[in-house]
Amino acid sequence: MEKRSFLARDGVRLAYDEFSPEGALAQGIAANSSDESSRVCFIFLHGSTYNSRRYANIAKALSGKGYQTCLLNWRGHGESQGKPGDLHYVGQLEDDLADMIAHIKSQDEKAAIVIGGHSAGAVVCLRYIDKYSCDEIKAVAFVSPAINGPLETVRYPQPSSALQYKLTYFRQAKVHGPVPEAALQYAPILNMKAFWLAKLIPGFRHKPILSFPASERMAKLEGRVLDYSYNLMLSCDINDYPNAFNRIKVPTLMLVGEEDEVIHPSLLDTVFHWHLGPDLTKSLIKVPKLNHIRILPAACQVLPNWIASIFEMAVSNDQADDQSDESGLDDQAKVSLISAEKQDKAAFVKSGPVKSEAGKSEAEQGAQA
Repeated sequence: MEKRSFLARDGVRLAYDEFSPEGALAQGIAANSSDESSRVCFIFLHGSTYNSRRYANIAKALSGKGYQTCLLNWRGHGESQGKPGDLHYVGQLEDDLADMIAHIKSQDEKAAIVIGGHSAGAVVCLRYIDKYSCDEIKAVAFVSPAINGPLETVRYPQPSSALQYKLTYFRQAKVHGPVPEAALQYAPILNMKAFWLAKLIPGFRHKPILSFPASERMAKLEGRVLDYSYNLMLSCDINDYPNAFNRIKVPTLMLVGEEDEVIHPSLLDTVFHWHLGPDLTKSLIKVPKLNHIRILPAACQVLPNWIASIFEMAVSNDQADDQSDESGLDDQAKVSLISAEKQDKAAFVKSGPVKSEAGKSEAEQGAQA
């Protein structure tokens, strides 16, 4: 692993951890048969409060299969410069991702860029596509995307958001089933007074309005950022998510645990069937018994296989010389880990459940990332 950095468009230096394949794998994997010198580069974004260190196992799994992986630290997080918990403007994170892609392209213009993220990091990827399109990327992976912009997509509404929900929808939020203790105990707390001040008065948009409950001692050891400003909070949200998903034109993976506390898996069913294009190469995996944080070990298994399937399919398509294939649907199902609902869970469950090395502490952190 190498510690690297680059300059964003405003001159702020952003840090990332680069995991490169070693030995024979360092020769790279061709993105398609007509361009054997190109290599796959996976840019992965961490979730709220965390930094690249939390996702090192994912990068090791990917680089171990031959894929260069870059774990980008949001500005103000990890070793990236910037004020912790704040941004200059709403939407700066997707601009930083665009600058990161340009940085990788400046080093290798033939690099096949794949982007992905966990939780709020996945939302930043979606915001990037909504703003910049898919022209510079070859695929995208969403791991437990925290689509919390519209309050109706929140699986377990928090008491602090009750007034905001009423003002937004003119009715009370419906509660479906009992709320797990961890979902309430470890969920972020929104200061409604500070939120409305920031919404109405731009000068307050750099003040903290969102706090993540956690041990300050442990947060300091892990390098977490527990207080977010209005600008940063809104940069991790997306309201018009249906339109953003509809703009995706590259192979797409959605991975979520069935016990996720932040997003309900059924919401991703809706996205998969209604908001992603019908002709898109797409996969949806829902893993039993895993929550928002414990999905990460599963991602270590799923992501390398998914990327391999995407680029192997690209090679086979090039070799087909545009010949029609009546069994194309079956072939696509084979290269997809999960396509529609036909093989739901099969590819993952076959290898057995994944146990989290961190155990109970990860479950406690599972309410939000």
